[in-house]
This record gives sequence, C-alpha cells and structure tokens, in this order.
Amino acid sequence: MDEAKNFDDVLNNIVEIPIPPGIPQSIIVRVIETCGVNYEVKKYELFDKEYPVLYGEKENIENAKSYLILFTEAKLALRDIARLARRFKTKVKVYTDDEDLKLAIGMISNDITNKDKIEILDEKLDSEDFETIDICGKTVYIFV
Repeated sequence: MDEAKNFDDVLNNIVEIPIPPGIPQSIIVRVIETCGVNYEVKKYELFDKEYPVLYGEKENIENAKSYLILFTEAKLALRDIARLARRFKTKVKVYTDDEDLKLAIGMISNDITNKDKIEILDEKLDSEDFETIDICGKTVYIFV
C-alpha cells in the first residue's frame, strides 16, 4: 500500500510544459542540462499533430521556464552583439554582475557564430566607455 501511495505522489509531482515554437534546439538542450528536466515529443491525437514538451518535478519545471526565457534572450542579444562586432571589425567585452546571467552567457556564447568577437569578463573594467543592455531585468555591460 505504501509503494502505491509513493508512486502516486511521484506521478502527482511530475509537471509538463509545452515548448513554444521557434525555440532553437541548442537552447532546449541547455535548459535540460541546467534544470534536470526531460524532453519528449507528444502527439495530439485529435488534430494528429506533434508538439515538444519539457517534463519533470514542479520546482525543476519552474526553473526551466525562467531559464528558457533567460537563455533565449541572452542568445538573441549575444548574436546581435557578435554581428555588430564583426561588422565594425572589433572585439567586444561583456560583463554582468548576475550569476545566472553570467552562466547563461557563458553557455550560450558557444552556440553563436562569430563567438571569437566576444570576450566574457570576470571583473568589470574601470573604463568609462561602455554601453548597458537589459536582459530579463538584469544589466549587461558591453565594453568596446
């Protein structure tokens, strides 16, 4: 009887969220690695369509939701920064105080083209020549 109750508790704690269309596979893999969730393609029988979902424990899924947004926004920002750095033939240094965003930038920088144009800093430079951008409410300093 205890085993059946424990099994029901585990099943009740499993939650799934559908992944919005357009999210790159590299982002999905990074979220799976970071948050400890699983990926599956479900079939919607009524319309004969398939859709991807992330599933796992409730707290892991809540983390996965926030990291999915953070990784996507960070990738879009880094892609644009790298594109501009290549166009103007310069190297850009990126710094942030936030640990989650620093982790995201470090992981995502490997997935973008022109990553050789971006250097991620551990400490903020004393230079006055920088721009700031906002990624999910967190400040990123861009040194040219």
